[in-house]
Amino acid sequence: MFLLVAACLFFLLLGLVYLRMRGSGHGPVEGASKLVPFGRSFWKRFDDSEKDAILNLLLSLHDHLATIAGEHDCRDQPDPRNRSLSLSEASEYLKDQNRLYGDFVATALEWIIRTGQDVGIRLIGEAGGAPVTDVSEILRLESTHPRMSFLCRFRRAFFTVIYRVLLFVAGLGAVWGLLYYMKYRWRREEEETRLMYDMVERILDVLRSHSEACQENRELQPYLPIPHVRDSLVLPQDRKKMVKVWERAVTFVAANESRIRTETQRIGGADFMVWRWLQPSLSCEKASSLPSKMWQGKAFPLDRRNSPPNSLTPCLKIRNMFDPVMEVGENWDLAIHEAILEKCSDNDGIVHITVDKNSREGCVYVKCLSAEHSGKAFKALHGSWFDGKLVTVKYLRLDRYHQRFPQAPELQRAPEGHQPAAEHHGRGLAGSAGFYFKILGAQIPLKYILYIFFNINAVSVSSQTPAGTHRSGSDGPIMHKYVYQSL
Repeated sequence: MFLLVAACLFFLLLGLVYLRMRGSGHGPVEGASKLVPFGRSFWKRFDDSEKDAILNLLLSLHDHLATIAGEHDCRDQPDPRNRSLSLSEASEYLKDQNRLYGDFVATALEWIIRTGQDVGIRLIGEAGGAPVTDVSEILRLESTHPRMSFLCRFRRAFFTVIYRVLLFVAGLGAVWGLLYYMKYRWRREEEETRLMYDMVERILDVLRSHSEACQENRELQPYLPIPHVRDSLVLPQDRKKMVKVWERAVTFVAANESRIRTETQRIGGADFMVWRWLQPSLSCEKASSLPSKMWQGKAFPLDRRNSPPNSLTPCLKIRNMFDPVMEVGENWDLAIHEAILEKCSDNDGIVHITVDKNSREGCVYVKCLSAEHSGKAFKALHGSWFDGKLVTVKYLRLDRYHQRFPQAPELQRAPEGHQPAAEHHGRGLAGSAGFYFKILGAQIPLKYILYIFFNINAVSVSSQTPAGTHRSGSDGPIMHKYVYQSL
């Protein structure tokens, strides 16, 4: 359909250009010959035969000049003088046509000058484009309406249309190329920004690990040279193309990371810029009886460079939520699950959350009711600090999500009265661990209610057992232990 419309427009334009290139024939001369510019007294000087001779002279001169100009234009001759005739050449041609024309050449040219209108013949003087006011100033004569054959007009019209179409296509291609280049630049900038934040996270991990190693081995220096960190994170073959990413990461750390101090140290007789980790070591955190995971604010604002304008799919893949090496306990993933629900407390469209406990990248997978709900979750989570880690989010295709989690397609809506189903990666927990009850306006997980119930039951039974008998009371703690672990 598009090709048909384009072909119709092409031939329509070709026809219009062809009509514009048609010769004008005798119309202008015949119209001009009916004028009487000098008054009737001028024409009274000539009889009818002389008047007819003057008009026929003009007509013959017009046709001859039109033919010469048409042949010149069709042959594309570079010399413009070949398009016109000198006054002497025109006089010789008219005399060859009719001997009587030689006596009326000056009179006919004077008539053209005094007419002041386009009669198809242009008089050229020494001044070129300046109008001629006297017959003595005329040097050459040229037609203003070239006469061309059908093939010549069609060929010129065809090439004119092709030229204009090519100009249009070139302009359209330039605009498309500019838009493509801008889109490429935006995508490249987004990719560099993503790589920069990933590099920042890796820098933090290296410095944090070095700080922990320094506490175990006092012989190590509590700082690392910046070039040493770069060489340990970037492969030799990638260092040239990663220069810009590394420089942006160093600038970001210097401007936004308060846990790292940049200073100068003399190492091996040379001065180096080094990084020193200032945050308390992780061993102190491990000493705490109740380690807490919390959100620590946004690392950067979301805009079109680091966030797509529209939600792509209802599924998300969240990175850097945890470090599997540092996590302890069996149900530590429930804290990750609850942290996501806390961050997305105003989003009631989350139906499925899975923590990949074996992921080195700390990945969590989330499915929402619709792309709109996943967009809200994306904006709430992407670029946030959680437990000292920079969280990044990307959209995951729905079919790939269902392929990875076959039970996810059955969860089409979030049921009332409980939160979305949670899973350990490798075994399901879509049971009581995902149920919540509202008590005095607060949401209490079912596992906590069962835990409290069995504890209270154990205490009450123990208090009523006669002295010397502890078997009934001891069943309570044993029972609640296995029930709680099963949740």
